[in-house]
Amino acid sequence: MTRSKPGRLEIDLDVTPEAVPSVRAIIRAHLELWGLSRLSGRVALTATELLTNVLRHTQPDARTGARGARLMVTRLPGALNICVRDFDVALPQLAHAGLEAERGRGLQLVVASADDFGCSLINGGKDVWANFLISDSDANESSQGREAS
Repeated sequence: MTRSKPGRLEIDLDVTPEAVPSVRAIIRAHLELWGLSRLSGRVALTATELLTNVLRHTQPDARTGARGARLMVTRLPGALNICVRDFDVALPQLAHAGLEAERGRGLQLVVASADDFGCSLINGGKDVWANFLISDSDANESSQGREAS
């Protein structure tokens, strides 16, 4: 399920490898509508990594077998926040992958792409989030953007 209004996007989804590219496309489209297309590469990369972490590191629901999550993208004064909420209380761990490792760099990419990153426990799960500062040039682009969501 997707909910959208100016400055706020929420997507409830079963995280699957097939869902991630669709979510990236939805995020890019919203950032363009909000006049923030300059951030779309960094934000889409972050969404990919956070959703991939849900896919790889959370336990599926015992009844449905799904790995549910809620992705929220919120325009804040001077920043854009992306948050992935899942229903597993294990907090992400920043790994230090070796040069030849094929995995283990996801959170490193998030930390490198975002201006701020963190996680917090919620009732029955966690929020993993990243903030992206909106520069003057992004704000100028945004003032020319449409008010649609």
